[in-house]
Amino acid sequence: MDILISMKAETIQKGLYMNCNIMQMPTAQTKPYFIMELREDDEGKLKLIKQYAEILQKKIDGDEEFLIEHTSIGIILKKKVDEGMEYMEAWENWVAFSRRVYEELVEIVGE
Repeated sequence: MDILISMKAETIQKGLYMNCNIMQMPTAQTKPYFIMELREDDEGKLKLIKQYAEILQKKIDGDEEFLIEHTSIGIILKKKVDEGMEYMEAWENWVAFSRRVYEELVEIVGE
């Protein structure tokens, strides 16, 4: 099982942003969110991860801060960035949370 942790925001002026592989100037962004993506290639383990995601979805249902997406190879958990909190503190909290989720899943699913 692989875990990827990142932060993403939506580009405000998409006309200024080129969708290509060249380096470009940063553009204004809005609606930042933290991302934790769990990927698995074993079908049995993937099924358990998706069941875990359904349980987690029920726990956070109604909480607009979180969003769970299912992919063909795992799940993506997103959380809105609290812009009132210092960014590095929020990032460290997200990394700690992501590690706890990952470690819990490793106990259930295995590596």
